[in-house]
Amino acid sequence: MKNTFSRRLGSVIMVAGLAAAMSCAPVNASTGSGVESSVLAAPAAMDAAIVKQTVERFMKVRAPSRPSFDAAGNLYVVDFPDGTNQLYRLAPGSVAGDPAAKMTKVSSFKDGISGYSIAPDGKTIVMSAGEGGNENTSLYLLGEGDATTPLVGSAKVVTSLQQFADDSKGFYYSANDSSPSDFHLSYFDIASRKPTKLLAMEGSWSVGDVTPDGKKMLVQRFFSASDGRVYEVDISDKSADPAKRSVNEITVKGAGDGATADCDIVGYMPGNKGVLLLSDMDGQKKLYLRGSDGKVTKPISSLEAFEIESASINHERDLLIVNTNEDGYGVVHAYYLPTFTEVVLPQIEKGVVSPASLRAGTLVYTVSSARSPGISYATKLMKEGEKGVPKAYAVTKAQDQGLNFAAFPEPKLIKYRSFDGTEIPAFLYLPPDVAPGTAIPFIVQYHGGPEGQWRPQFDRTVQCLSKLGFGILQPNVRGSTGYGRAFHMMDDYKKRWDSVRDGVDAAKWLVTSGYAKPGKIATYGGSYGGFMSVACLVEDQERLERGESKERLFGGGCNVVGIVNMKTFLEQTSGYRRKLREAEYGPLSDPEFLASVSSINRIDKIKVPMMIAHGLNDPRVPVGEAMQLAVGLQARGFDPELFFAHDEGHGFAKLGNRTVFTERLARFMLRTIGPGMN
Repeated sequence: MKNTFSRRLGSVIMVAGLAAAMSCAPVNASTGSGVESSVLAAPAAMDAAIVKQTVERFMKVRAPSRPSFDAAGNLYVVDFPDGTNQLYRLAPGSVAGDPAAKMTKVSSFKDGISGYSIAPDGKTIVMSAGEGGNENTSLYLLGEGDATTPLVGSAKVVTSLQQFADDSKGFYYSANDSSPSDFHLSYFDIASRKPTKLLAMEGSWSVGDVTPDGKKMLVQRFFSASDGRVYEVDISDKSADPAKRSVNEITVKGAGDGATADCDIVGYMPGNKGVLLLSDMDGQKKLYLRGSDGKVTKPISSLEAFEIESASINHERDLLIVNTNEDGYGVVHAYYLPTFTEVVLPQIEKGVVSPASLRAGTLVYTVSSARSPGISYATKLMKEGEKGVPKAYAVTKAQDQGLNFAAFPEPKLIKYRSFDGTEIPAFLYLPPDVAPGTAIPFIVQYHGGPEGQWRPQFDRTVQCLSKLGFGILQPNVRGSTGYGRAFHMMDDYKKRWDSVRDGVDAAKWLVTSGYAKPGKIATYGGSYGGFMSVACLVEDQERLERGESKERLFGGGCNVVGIVNMKTFLEQTSGYRRKLREAEYGPLSDPEFLASVSSINRIDKIKVPMMIAHGLNDPRVPVGEAMQLAVGLQARGFDPELFFAHDEGHGFAKLGNRTVFTERLARFMLRTIGPGMN
């Protein structure tokens, strides 16, 4: 299910996730951190104590995230000094992360929070939290004295706050409380603690915006990662049957009965004079205005050159924030509404820049780069017609653990040709002081999704592995987002294995370019990246057997929360995900094809060491996928290293688990593809 929580800035702020938590590792002795792992022997060329110390320092690097201000000017951030993501408050003028600043912890959920939202009036805060990584989140009110009061949700339901009402008296939320596979939409009145169901139809629905008078609502239904449809619903009669409401489709898509597009909601224009939407109907995601008369236009010509990642409007509906994706870098633009005149912004350093919140004319944004773990800044935007350039000031500070960020390697954007001539972009990380032409141990890291994208942002694990002497190549194989609709859909259904070929060709490029030697490269990835990690080992061996290559490229691989059996994955994944994933990977009604792209059915092709890591409570890719792979390899005489976290889900969110996991990953890689540089 898509993350729809950032449609309007200042609405819902989400935290954690696989990308922020991912690393890898091995089962048997208790570590006391909810993890089981086998004890690994230290490689001869690298002292175990050095590996442990290096990993611990890098994993503790952090910068408070998800900043937002309340009405009194207090700053709220998410941080994990105690090992789990919790909500903290700082007095006006404070910089989160500064040792001199006092951070008051205002949440104490056992497994941390997954998100929070501050109401438009800046006085009410609602938090979202689940247990053990199962993603069954409930909503809680942060009250007087920082007391936490449950509002709505249950242990077996995914309840997600979508946005507050304009009057701040309640909020709209989605929940699969009636059916595991359907997300219905409701309104929750905070004073009465009463929920009212507004839309109860089949499918995964989310709220994109509601008119200030609360009479009309923009909603989105997801059919697949490349097919999101937008509707307007009349909710003026709150007592109407939620299963029979009339929904009017307003998706911006091409002509023809079979036309589809990935269409996202930005919001209503001032005075309800049209709706702003994002759509990729022309190949790349662009901004559109659907006027009250139904006419569709592109209101900002200067944005035509870029793929738009997201766009949001503020509560007052007089500012539009647009985030563009330019070769993986994120760039923020701002415009006054309804004129679409560009807002002057302060100069922002290059990186992955993303807006965090916009309240009372103050824009808060975060800048992440290879050398910065995500520092957030605030700037008071000028009124339309005012002259000058606004200033930006930092609201967070990084905890660097004594590491020299300036010495961290920055990625180089490279492109290589895959088996059919398709150009694949990738980011290349080289350890400092590696002489040109020197072949070193390399890790090819595959992203999740599959509709993800590697970007030049801070990654603790990558920098840690680089410090230990490894090179990293992150290919954005076909199916990745950020390069247009056609590239995004190049791996759908029957074209699944083409992305695997891209993944192997990444290693081939490393060898032919002199960066690595055959057998001294490892696969690594989480979720869909885990699928890729295993499948690329299979494809590599099959190329060797077909005579297409003279020697094996990969010497090992690490699979984190990855799919190995498409049929069992689709059967056992959470009900609300099944139809969306079938559209991507293929339907259960085509078991022959699903079997053909399932690595478990070609497990005899895996002839190199493997590490398998998983959270036992994973609702997306159930842990049975890891079990199948482990048992299958053991039955063939292999001894895969296993790492299972009892209190995690789709990734490793807790600092203790991440640290143990990453240490095991580093030691596995050092032993498997050769000790790295000291």
